[in-house]
Amino acid sequence: MDWTPGTRRSSAIRREQNLALIGAVVTGAVIATGLILLLFARVNPTGASRLRGVMLDLLTPVWSVVRAPFDGVGRAIDAGSDYIGAVDRAERLAAELAAARAEIQRAAADRLALAQLRRIAAVREPGRRLIVTTRIVSATAGSVARTALVGAGARNGVTTNLPVIGADGLIGRTVEAGNWSARVLLLTDPASRIPVTIVRTGQAALVVGVNGPRLELRDRVGADLPLRVGDRLLTSGDGGVFPPGLPVGTIVSAAEPAQVRPAATPVGAAYVRIEAAWLPLPEAAVAAVPESTTPVPTEALRSGARPRPVLPPAAPIR
Repeated sequence: MDWTPGTRRSSAIRREQNLALIGAVVTGAVIATGLILLLFARVNPTGASRLRGVMLDLLTPVWSVVRAPFDGVGRAIDAGSDYIGAVDRAERLAAELAAARAEIQRAAADRLALAQLRRIAAVREPGRRLIVTTRIVSATAGSVARTALVGAGARNGVTTNLPVIGADGLIGRTVEAGNWSARVLLLTDPASRIPVTIVRTGQAALVVGVNGPRLELRDRVGADLPLRVGDRLLTSGDGGVFPPGLPVGTIVSAAEPAQVRPAATPVGAAYVRIEAAWLPLPEAAVAAVPESTTPVPTEALRSGARPRPVLPPAAPIR
């Protein structure tokens, strides 16, 4: 009789039993080692920490060798995907570059036409005048007021209601001035009101501080166009304190009231510029009495000219 199949079957069963026994022994050894290490860590935490450090030093090189093939495969896959997508990205960037060049050419033509029109119309615009460049000494964020101190005061020509400008945009305006220092009302203060223009839509609005890291956009005037996340806000020049064109912030939430991230913060700003008010009211206009009229020469009255009323000065926008 042939007993070969039965012998093979019995040998296979013994092999499976041996493997199961080895697995049980290894599992038991691992569990026992873990329990011993846990007990050792409870009894001697310092020694357990040193033991973990030794094991980490031993396993790190081994783990690096084990991970090397997998890391190589991952890098190869990334390189392949980058190579495959390089053509699409290059075409997209080329299209964006062409559009940007066309926009720059149109902007250059518009600037030239605007300069010619200004020369023809003899437009006279007020200029910006630097008073002092100084350092921010400290910034406070209290529950009521958010202000900063700068290291320049009345001895340097600093007065109240002067724009304070950082490298990234508008910081605030001066509200108090000592001899050698001044206090700045930050954009995030609840008393801050900044007239701005939304670059994309041309709408006029106010940026209001809410005593938090964000600002709010209120009182929009102009075409009824929806806001978008990423819309840039620049000072409009209304009120005569801040010159037009200063970066104020970017809209991060278009839901009413729109939330604005400030373009500049006093923290880390280091140096700031304090400039003269862009269009301050003349002293004669401030001292004028409401509903009074300016004197008109007799010759003008004979020619039919009417006296122009002097309006009361507008309250400065805070």
